[in-house]
Amino acid sequence: MTTIRAHFDGRVLVPDEAVNLPLNEPLTVQVETKGSARGTAADLANSGLFGIWADRADIGDSLEYARQLRKEGETRRHEIDDPTGH
Repeated sequence: MTTIRAHFDGRVLVPDEAVNLPLNEPLTVQVETKGSARGTAADLANSGLFGIWADRADIGDSLEYARQLRKEGETRRHEIDDPTGH
């Protein structure tokens, strides 16, 4: 697969750099805009991430578990920032 950076001039897609492709070869073009990184709530719900902890037997209260993970992360961050503990 080849990735080509391009822009749309209002009529056609224009490559931003030289393109090395065979002439008159049929292509399939998938367009991903820079602004498409943000998804909707429906995108998240359909992503497979929604409910990811649902079947975990070791997590009773997911909110409390998330708080615990954040607290552990903060502790590790402080240890990295100051390994001497001061």
